[in-house]
This record gives sequence, C-alpha cells and structure tokens, in this order.
Amino acid sequence: MKQDQKYAFVQDNRGVVLSPTKIEKAWYLIRHNKATLVKTEPMVIRLNRKQNNTDMSFMKVGLDPGDTTGVAIVQESHLNMSKNKAVFKANIQHRNDIKSLVESRREYRRLHRYNKRYRQARFNNRASSRRKGKVAPSIKNKKDEILRVLRYLSKYVCIDGIYIEDVSFDIRALTDEYKPYRWQYQKSNRLDENIRKAVIQRDKCKCKMCGAKDTQLEVHHITPKREGGNNTLKNLITLCSECHKSVTGVEDDYKSYLYSLIDGKQIPLAPAMHVMIGKNYLYQQLRQFIGGDSYVYLTTGGDTANSRLDWNIEKSHSNDAACITDVRCLPENLKTYVYTIKPQRKKKKTKQNTSNLAIRHRDLVWYTPRGREPIKCYVTAIMQTGCCVGKYKLKSIDGERFGPIAESSLRKIQQGTSSLMFV
Repeated sequence: MKQDQKYAFVQDNRGVVLSPTKIEKAWYLIRHNKATLVKTEPMVIRLNRKQNNTDMSFMKVGLDPGDTTGVAIVQESHLNMSKNKAVFKANIQHRNDIKSLVESRREYRRLHRYNKRYRQARFNNRASSRRKGKVAPSIKNKKDEILRVLRYLSKYVCIDGIYIEDVSFDIRALTDEYKPYRWQYQKSNRLDENIRKAVIQRDKCKCKMCGAKDTQLEVHHITPKREGGNNTLKNLITLCSECHKSVTGVEDDYKSYLYSLIDGKQIPLAPAMHVMIGKNYLYQQLRQFIGGDSYVYLTTGGDTANSRLDWNIEKSHSNDAACITDVRCLPENLKTYVYTIKPQRKKKKTKQNTSNLAIRHRDLVWYTPRGREPIKCYVTAIMQTGCCVGKYKLKSIDGERFGPIAESSLRKIQQGTSSLMFV
C-alpha cells in the first residue's frame, strides 16, 4: 500500500522561504551536500546557496475549526489545475484541561487569601472581567493554539491567503435532532419553561425506575455535569429520592438503562458553542496576523460539503480544510501525510536540569517494545527519585503510555519545542 506523500519546507542560505518540495527530493539534496537538515517533523531543509523564488504559485491556508481543527496548505498552480496539491495537512488536538487548571488556581488563591487575612468577598473586581469582548480562557486558548500553528508555519511558507469556515450551528436542531420550521423556533420544545418541571411533566410525575408517584421526585442527570452532561430533555430523567441515591456515584453503570427509558442520549453541545463563541475573536486575530481583511476569506459549511462531494474527496478534518480554500485538487494530490499537532504548556512540569542529557523533556523519540514495531513517542517525564532515576516516561501518538524506559532503548528523532508537538 502506497504511503501518503510528505513534503519538506525549503529555505536558501539567507533564510528566504522557497516553495516546498517532496521529502525524497529533500533527502537527495542532503545526501549530495546541497542542503542541510533543519528540522525533521515537519521536515525543513536549508540550501547551501542563494536561490530566488521563481515559483508563481499561490499558497492558501484552509482552517476547519472545531473540537479538532483541520489545517491544510494548498499550493495553487496558475498554469495547470492538475498540479494543485496539498503540501501540508494536520489536525490540531486542542487542550481540554484549561478549565480544571483555572479552577485549581482559583482554589489555591482563595485558600491563600483566607489563611492570610479575612476580608469581605469582592465581585467583578478584575480588569479582565470588566473588559468588553472578553472570551473565556478555555475558548480563547483553542483560538490562540490555531494562531500559534499559523505563526510557526509562516516561518517556512509564504501565506497568500487564509480561508476559514464561518461556522454556525443550530443548537435547537441539535437538541431536537431535526431542522425545525421557522414558526417552531417561536415555541418552546418542552412542556414548561422550567427545565425541572418540564422533565417531571414529560415523565408523568412518577419515578421512571420504580414507578413511584406519591413521593418526593428529583431530576437526575444521566451523564453527570462533571463529565460534560448538559441540561437537555435527552439527558434528564425523573427519579424518586431512593432511586436517585442508588445511582449517584455509579452513573456509568446505569447510563444505557436510563437512556433506554426515555429514548435519550448525550448530545455534545460544548464543542459547537465553543466554536461559535470564539469565532469573532479568531477572525480579528487572523486579520491582524496576515495584515488586513483582504487576505482572510470566510466560507460556509455548505460550500465545503458541495466541493468535497463534487471533487470526490474523502471526508476528514484536514480534507475539509483543503476544500475550504476552493482550490480544486485531484484526489490523489490530497493524499498528503496528516500530522497531529499537540499544543504544549509553556510551563514545563520538570524541575530537573536536563542540559546534560541526550534526550530531554518533550523530545520526539522512537521506542521499540519487545515483539512490536517501533512506536513514535514523546517524552512526558524524566524520573528523579527511587530506583528509576534517569529513566523516561513516554506517550505515543494514540495516547498509549510507556515507562519507565532506559535511554538505551530510545532513539531520538527531533528535539522538542516549547509550544507545539508535531507527530
């Protein structure tokens, strides 16, 4: 089976950005001492001579924002449509720990303040809270991660335009699981405006597990809120106090049974709301990044879907990003290797001085477990105490963890960066 094509970014000896080339051509130039290797993932080479960029093609960046953001750089040829190709494709796996980290910081500050002295609680006393257009930290971080990726790529490729999908989700259609008519938006989709009363009325004022009526009734989240459960009719059920106590803490054991009683399910609304809430902030930052409104183009999801179907392209985040650029490519020219970009915390957890180590924190390495093929991993920790001092803990692209592993079992691929991890 033919592997997906990889491309290398090219610079001349002055650092001037040139057009990307195939990775096989890049290794040919390195072997013949015509270029030097700068980075491995993604590959960057620097020519040993001065070279002017005579390529007149355009480099367009497509963004498909979401819980996982697709990124594609499409090279558009002005001579022949068959030469249009995707030279870079990636999926950004956004961090989802921002909310918990902010809550932990708030608890630490509150504990410190209470132990230090007593004062009355203050509200809305921070400048960031009073600022107009404020975006929640968990949402702002996802948009900033997209900007970090674009700033990194702009070092190695000339970006002529940014194309992004103007995302607009219909929350009512997601909860009702069908597209309502216009007049239906003016009417509520539940029996009472109070969600608790609406759930009890739907369940005929009785416990759905034991059928008790003349008792205290409570509304239970089938998927708890701590796991992302939402306040929708599809995720709420009426239980008596005794049944509610029996399922509290062991919600996973009763999920399928309780969902079957009300024909419900968990509808993930958070990713859709995060994309819509932060899109104006992202558009503003993109215009500042590229230098004006004339280089940022907004498209719609319908145009993306129509282009993908007309061009017979398989659906994926990165392929959608390529279709957003409105550059028609042959399906075989879109079979480019898809990188997984993992944004990293700038603050490292390790306190150890690793300057004298060959393999350091966040480095990309090859690890070969016994009886298995080599696995590409990155270093997550360096052991400092116990009998495993100096050994490494690893994490693969798929999230599988290994360790502690000795340095002799690892082969370094590339030195890790402080902000982005390409795997």
